Amino acid sequence: MNNLRMWAYAMIATGLINWDYQRANHNAFAKSMAIVIPGLILFALTYVPSAKSFLTTKAGRAITLIVGIFALAYAFIN
Repeated sequence: MNNLRMWAYAMIATGLINWDYQRANHNAFAKSMAIVIPGLILFALTYVPSAKSFLTTKAGRAITLIVGIFALAYAFIN
């Protein structure tokens, strides 16, 4: 679970840093929250017992990886 929590922290931090750097741009808050919200959801899911068991499966790890990669890629491309 610690790896998933760190992945969530990375998404949250990247989204907040993205917001800080793009504050002057139009719609910066919404774009940054598109990165932060998946991180917050993942972080919350690591504390729910039924979600923990799903996140440790191969499918759960794949979904987490895909969502995280898309969120972080969006942060760097945006």
